[in-house]
Amino acid sequence: MLSDDAVLPGFGSLSLSDNPTGWGPTDIPEEFRNMPFQPFSKDTRLGRVADWSGNIFQDMKNKGRYVTQSVGSQYAYYHDEDDSNFQLVSSVRETKTPAIRQRYRFPMRGRRGLGGPGSGYSWAGGRSGYQMIGNQGGVVNRKLRSASDRERMMLQQNRRWQHWGPQGVGQRRGGTQGWRSNAGAWGSNVDRRQAHRAVRDASIQIKDNWTMLEELDFARLAKLALPNVKEPIDKVNCGEMEYYDKSYDRVSTRNERPLVRVNRVLHTVTTSRDPVIHRLASDSVGKVYCTDTIAAMIMCCTRSVYPWDLIVQRIQDRLFFDKREDTESDFVSVCETATEPPNEEPGHINSPQRLALEATFINTNLSQQMLLMGGKTYSFPEENPFKDDEEEDEDSPNPSQNKNHEGGKEELGSVGYRYRIFDLGNDVQMVIRCEVNGVLQPTNDDQPASPQFVCIRALNEFDSRYCGGVDWRTKLDTQRGAVLAAEIKNNAFKLAGWTVCSILSGADQLKLGFVSRVNPRDSSRHVILGTQQFKPSEFANQLNLNMDNAWGILRCVVDFFMKMPEGKYLMLKDPNKPVLRIYSVPQDASDSDESEDGISEEEEAIIVEQQNSEPSKTEVNNMSGHSQDGIEGQYKNTESVTQLRTTEPTES
Repeated sequence: MLSDDAVLPGFGSLSLSDNPTGWGPTDIPEEFRNMPFQPFSKDTRLGRVADWSGNIFQDMKNKGRYVTQSVGSQYAYYHDEDDSNFQLVSSVRETKTPAIRQRYRFPMRGRRGLGGPGSGYSWAGGRSGYQMIGNQGGVVNRKLRSASDRERMMLQQNRRWQHWGPQGVGQRRGGTQGWRSNAGAWGSNVDRRQAHRAVRDASIQIKDNWTMLEELDFARLAKLALPNVKEPIDKVNCGEMEYYDKSYDRVSTRNERPLVRVNRVLHTVTTSRDPVIHRLASDSVGKVYCTDTIAAMIMCCTRSVYPWDLIVQRIQDRLFFDKREDTESDFVSVCETATEPPNEEPGHINSPQRLALEATFINTNLSQQMLLMGGKTYSFPEENPFKDDEEEDEDSPNPSQNKNHEGGKEELGSVGYRYRIFDLGNDVQMVIRCEVNGVLQPTNDDQPASPQFVCIRALNEFDSRYCGGVDWRTKLDTQRGAVLAAEIKNNAFKLAGWTVCSILSGADQLKLGFVSRVNPRDSSRHVILGTQQFKPSEFANQLNLNMDNAWGILRCVVDFFMKMPEGKYLMLKDPNKPVLRIYSVPQDASDSDESEDGISEEEEAIIVEQQNSEPSKTEVNNMSGHSQDGIEGQYKNTESVTQLRTTEPTES
C-alpha cells in the first residue's frame, strides 16, 4: 500500500491521430511539407507499409518489385578538381538473374537433352559423348571390377579433358583458355595440362663453387639469324657402310616386319676423345670442334623441354664441345613436346626414362636392319677410327666364327664418319663430325661418282591412347599425314635434331621408320609398320625449322665462349624454364662426386634390378663410349649405366 504522501507519476496530454480513410499518418510535419522524397539506397522499397496476407516463404518471383531504379546518383562522390566534361560511362550490360536455383542452371541451348543423341556429354550412358567414370548402362557402378576397368575409365576421362577442357561442356579447344563456362555453376577453370607437368630436376647437380656467367632465354635466341653459310668442306672421311635395302619401302601395316636384334657395336664417342679430332686440332685445322648431335642440340635448343647439359673446354684458341658420358641426352626422347607428357611415375612402363631406353634400342637396331647386311659395302678412304683389335680381328682366317662364340670379337656397325669444316664467318672455322648410316643403291651396275648417303631414324609408338596419339595400325596406310603431324607435335625437338644432323652430314635422304609394340604392355617386342623418306631440306620446311636461325644460335654460343678465358664451362638447359644457363666449372672438379648426382632414381632402380639378375649375353647394340682418355674427364663412368644402353628393355 502506498502512503498518502507518495507522489504518483504524471502523464502529459496524449494526442492520437485517427485516419479512417486509409493507412499512414493524417498530418505531415511542417518542415517536410511540399518536399519531394528521394530514397538514398536502391534497396528502399516504396508502396507497402505492411503486408499481413503474404506467404511465409520468400516470394522469389516478386522479389524485384517496388525497387527503385536509377536513383541515388546525387549522392555519388565527384572530385572537385576533375574536368567537368569528363564522365565515367559503364558499358556493362545489367542482366537480371532468373529466379531459379543455382544447381539447375545448365547450358541447354543447342542441345536436345542430357544423354540424348545431340548432347555433347552423357550422364546415363547415352549414344554419344562421354560417360561418367563408372557409369555403365545408365547405372553408376561405384565399384569398378578390375584394374583394367579403372585404367580404361581414366583414359576416357583424360579424353574428355583433352577434348572439352577442364569443365566438360564449358570449355572447348581454342587457345590456352578456350571458351569459358559459368564459373559459379561449373567450378573454377584450371588448365589440366599443368597437372601433368611434374617439376623436373636438373640433369646435373649445380655445385656451390660454380659461377653462373650468363642466361640465354629462348625468346632472344629465336630472333637470331646467320644467313648464307657456305657449303662445308670434307676434310676426313672414315668408316664402312652397307647399302640400303629397298624392300623396306614396301612395308605396310598389312605387310609388317618384326624388329630384329643386331649384334653389332656402335660407338658414341664424345668430341675430346675422338682421335681424328686430336689429329686435326694438332694440325691447326679449325678452331671449334664438336659432333653433329651436339651441334643439333644447340641449334634446336629452343624446342627442347627436358633438361640437358654440355661441357665446353677452352684450350688456348681452341674450343671443344663435349657431352658427359651416359647422360639422359644420349637417349632418344619420346613425346618430349607433347601436350600431355608421358607418365612421370617412377617404374611405370611408359615413364620418360623407360620410353627413352626403348626408343634408343629401336633406333640402333633399325639403322642396321634396314641395310643389306653381309652384302656389298661402300668404304671411305680411312677405316673406322674407333675400331679396336679386340672387336674385329682381320687376320683371323674365319672371323665369323670368332664373333659368335662367347668372348669373341663383335662386328662393327655400318656407319660412316665425315669430318666437315663449316665457315661461320669472322675467322671461325668449325669442325663437325657427322654420321651417315648407309648408302643408296645405284640405279645401274656402275658405281656412281658421287654416292648418295642416307640417315635412318625410327619413330616408335608405345600406346596410342596416351599423349594424344593416333592409332598407327588403322591410320598409317590411309592417313599418314595425320600420323606424321601428331609426331611433329609430340616430338618437335627430336625430329628437328635428326633433320639438322642429316643436313650437316650432307645426306641425300632421311629415312623414317614407324615402329610399334606388338602389345602395348610389352616393351621388348616390336614390329615395323612402314617407312617414309624425305629430303632433309624439304623436311625442315615441314617442321618450320629455320636453318638461318639455327646457325645464328650456334654462332652466338661460339662467340660467347670465344670471349671467355681458358677454362672449363658448363652449358645447362633449365629443367623447368626455357632458359640456357652457362656456368664456370673448376678444372679440378671431382668426377666421382658428380657421377652419383647425375643418375636419376629411375635409372638407379633399373641398375639395381639388372645387377640382381643373372647377366646374359649381349644381344643388342653396344653403344658404350670409347675408353680412351681425352681432354675432358668423365663425369659418369660406371659399368651399370653403360649396361642400360646395351640391354634390351624388359617388360614391366
